[in-house]
Amino acid sequence: MTRAITLLVFLLLVASLALAQDPRYCGPPTRDADGTILRSRAVLREFQRIYPCPANGQPAGSCPGWYKDHIVPLVCGGCDSLENLQWLPADLKTCRGALCKDRFERRVYCRFITPTTTPKE
Repeated sequence: MTRAITLLVFLLLVASLALAQDPRYCGPPTRDADGTILRSRAVLREFQRIYPCPANGQPAGSCPGWYKDHIVPLVCGGCDSLENLQWLPADLKTCRGALCKDRFERRVYCRFITPTTTPKE
């Protein structure tokens, strides 16, 4: 039993170190006075300029049925950067379908982060 616990602790440590070396990881997010995570609109605009909307090919404006999504969530220490963004279909992002990316990624990424405040989304 002690070996299993030691192995589990070792694996969690290795996984947390790997996440810390990931360029998409920046540490705890910067928040404003009311606790909301600060985000850069310029990063979102630049992302769409480089990677146009999958639905209509537009480099700016709305993208029906798609969301700009952070691969490593900001609340879990992800960077607000181009490298950490992807296009995600609305069904996955909004949890309308059978899969729910946000719940899954919080289980994967946030377990290594000690929350400093309650996240607001």
